Amino acid sequence: MSIPVLMVAAIDLGTTFSGYAFSMKAEFENNPLQINANQAWKPGNPSIKCPTCILFDENKNVLSFGYDAEDDYMNIVLDKTQNEYYFFKNFKMNLYKIEVLTNDSMIEDVAGKPLLAKTVIVGSLKSLKDNLLENLKSRGLLGRLIQENEIRWVLTIPSIWTEPAKKFMRTCAVKAGLGHNPIIALEPEAASIFCQCVPFSTTPSLHLKFMIVDIGGGTTDIVIQEKLKDGRLKDLCKPCGDECGGTNVDKEFMKVVSQILGNDVMLEFKRDYPLDYLDIRRNLELLKHEDPEKRIRMSVPLAAFDKICSAHYKKNFIDTLKQSKHKDTVTHVTGEKVQLSKELFLSLFSSTTSKIVHLIKENLKNPKCKDLSMLLLVGGFSESVVVQNTIKKAFPDKTVIIIPDSSTAVLRGAVMYGHNPNIIASRIVKHSYGISSSQRFDPSKHQERRADTVDGVKRCRDTFHSLISANTPVVVGEKRSHTFHTIQPFQDIATFRLFSSPHENPVYIDDKDCRHFADFKIDIQNPSKDRIDIDVNFQFGLTELAVTAKQKGTENKSNISIKYK
Repeated sequence: MSIPVLMVAAIDLGTTFSGYAFSMKAEFENNPLQINANQAWKPGNPSIKCPTCILFDENKNVLSFGYDAEDDYMNIVLDKTQNEYYFFKNFKMNLYKIEVLTNDSMIEDVAGKPLLAKTVIVGSLKSLKDNLLENLKSRGLLGRLIQENEIRWVLTIPSIWTEPAKKFMRTCAVKAGLGHNPIIALEPEAASIFCQCVPFSTTPSLHLKFMIVDIGGGTTDIVIQEKLKDGRLKDLCKPCGDECGGTNVDKEFMKVVSQILGNDVMLEFKRDYPLDYLDIRRNLELLKHEDPEKRIRMSVPLAAFDKICSAHYKKNFIDTLKQSKHKDTVTHVTGEKVQLSKELFLSLFSSTTSKIVHLIKENLKNPKCKDLSMLLLVGGFSESVVVQNTIKKAFPDKTVIIIPDSSTAVLRGAVMYGHNPNIIASRIVKHSYGISSSQRFDPSKHQERRADTVDGVKRCRDTFHSLISANTPVVVGEKRSHTFHTIQPFQDIATFRLFSSPHENPVYIDDKDCRHFADFKIDIQNPSKDRIDIDVNFQFGLTELAVTAKQKGTENKSNISIKYK
């Protein structure tokens, strides 16, 4: 007997900030926008998100997460015992840079100390989950109106993440206690779902094509959709994205500081004054939301800068600044305040906003976007005035909408998706998927060097037998099937390799950009001396690749394992 779902809870582990939201099933049916979010990460701070940072002790046990982790780490640094701890901050993009995430993948903390990525992610997700459950208890919900096993969990993931990364995050989510089968929500899709319910004057109407531009801390993700007659959403192009989020502005500002102090001195500052360095990173979150038409001022750790400049240059920071290349673009105002020129301020954004604009333009070149008229901006970095102005200027013929509560659009949309996963009608497959085959030789398309003769028939080896082609629209739930068979008597395991390519019509499994994607292993029930056929079903239209297998002529499902390459 299945357990009823009385609540949906979503967790968004972001590059810069993280949080959760939830709603009861009855609340959702009455008002989909009645979504609860945490309001108590830090006393006096109404933010529904907290910094994505986590602190471990030397035994790799979680000590704290979010604001508490930042504060605890500050005290540890003051005690000069930071070498006994692991402190991770803004680590999500480090995962993206690992080609194939596995249980053995490592990431480094702020001091360069390595720890298993799995330990960091599981600890972070469990911290968010535990905070949510405490929130529910304090409201008198958990244990009284609902039980923990009546919660459906949703985890958000960037659309540009690979299948191995999705599987890795799912494994971590289960280990963190987010149920046995949490739902994976793609971030721009979740934001789009939220946008359908937000009451503003230009909400996407029937058959209107629109683009969701999810501009976060680490990435910008794009999804292009059409609203169908039944209210569901249809993808028009495959989701895409790039590393052009708000943290790139942080990096550009740190380059300016390095140019003032000198690269070696900057490294020393980061090592010896970690609290002051952390303060700069915090202040940058405020700086990114400043209006370039107003005075751009920012607090800097002047005392720490004075100490390190005095030690290296025998002068204070202000005198060092006056002799640097930024003497005319960064000026000391008063106390610990410096003022940035408009030109310098805008330059911090230029490379990132250029990438965002380029990403949008490339998507608009798709013929399916010919009559697309609306750009919907979501994500924390979309709240930047500079980002908004740049996009509006670049696309004067489009209606550019900044969604209210844009920094939480993904989180709230993920809750809605958990209540109604069928709201996405169809998706576009990002890659071609296929298996290696030996096809009958065709001299018009096959290479002679690949020719073999088998049972008197000339064949071409290593051809790409496509199960589905890139850019194919797939109805959610649609299955593609292929029948494999045993090749030996009493064979108890069948294996096959799956290949992928970003191109629509790969010919060979070793074509340019074609890669060995995964190995599959299928357990054969009741092995026989006779050949056994196994029907394998692939679902390419879900947020993750789903594969099932059963022996032909039976209803018995076979166990199947996947190892990504």
